[in-house]
Amino acid sequence: MIKSFGVTKTSETEGITDCHIEEFHNLGYTIIEDLIPVGELDRFRKELMRIYELQEKEFGLDNLKKINEENLARALLCYSDLYLRLARNAKALEYVKKLLGTYFVLHLQNGIINMPGHEHHQNSWHRDFPYQNWVSSEPIGCNVFYCLDDFSEENGATYLLPHSHKIAYMPSEEYLEKHAVQMNAKAGSAILFDSMMFHKAGFNRSADKVRRGINHLYAKAIVRQQINLPAMLGGKYADDPFLNMLLGYGSNPPASVLEWRKNKLSK
Repeated sequence: MIKSFGVTKTSETEGITDCHIEEFHNLGYTIIEDLIPVGELDRFRKELMRIYELQEKEFGLDNLKKINEENLARALLCYSDLYLRLARNAKALEYVKKLLGTYFVLHLQNGIINMPGHEHHQNSWHRDFPYQNWVSSEPIGCNVFYCLDDFSEENGATYLLPHSHKIAYMPSEEYLEKHAVQMNAKAGSAILFDSMMFHKAGFNRSADKVRRGINHLYAKAIVRQQINLPAMLGGKYADDPFLNMLLGYGSNPPASVLEWRKNKLSK
C-alpha cells in the first residue's frame, strides 16, 4: 500500500499488464520482454534480410538512397507468413486492444536495419504520424517495436522522448538532449509506445553488430494505412474475420457510392 497523505484518488494495477499500460499512458512507452522466443530470433533476422534484398533488387539501391529508404524493408507480411504471425502476436495485441479498443488496423509494418558505422534515415527525430502538431486525449495509434537484436548504446538503440505524446510541437534541441532516453532492451522484447511520441534511431558505433527491429504501428481505423495492404495481398486472408479487420479490408474507402451502400447493407 502507498504511504501518502492529502490524496483522494490513486491508480491501482492488477498484474504486469496493467503496470505496462500505466507506464504507457504516463511516460508514453514501456518495454515488454520475451515476446519472441530466443530460439526463433535468428529465423526472423534472416527473413528480414531476405525481404530487404528482394525490395532492394526490385527498386534499386541507388533509388533507395535517393529517397532515404536504404536498409528499410516495408510491408513484410506481404512477403512472409512469418511476419504475418508477428503482426498478430496474441500477447502484444492484448496491449493494443486495451489502448485502442476492439477495432483497429495495422497502419504499417517496417523492418529497420541499423548497420555499423552507417547513418540511417531513422536517425532523425520524428513521429510515426509525420507532420502532425497536435495531441489527443486518447491514443490514436500505438507502436510495437520488436527488438530482433539486443538494443544497446553501442549499437544505436532507439531514443524516445518521454511525455512527448502530450506535446503538440517539436521541443528545443536543449530539451531533447536533456530529456531523451535510450532504450536498452533484450532481443525478443518489444518497445510499446504512443505513435505520437518523438523518437529516433541511435547511431550504430559498434564494429560489427547489426541492430534490427520490426516496427508495427496499430491505429484506429480512421487513420489511412501507410501502404494499401489489401491491394498488395490481393484478397488473401480477407475471409478471416480478424485479419479482415487487422489488415484493413474493412476500412479501406469504397470506390463508389454504390460500393459504400452495398457495404453498409451487408453489415
